[in-house]
Amino acid sequence: MEEVQSIYAIGAGTVSKKVYTDGSGRIERCDTHKDLSLYLSDIQAMIERKRKLFGE
Repeated sequence: MEEVQSIYAIGAGTVSKKVYTDGSGRIERCDTHKDLSLYLSDIQAMIERKRKLFGE
């Protein structure tokens, strides 16, 4: 299955993916903690990683 669309996932245990449309075929991933207590304690860092990945 070919990945042709970026995915912005929110929640514990999710994986966001950015698909670059510049012809390189490059895909970058950004995952989050599965453990809820770790997710909640580190949520700001995960938000910043996703902002950096998607350029927001």
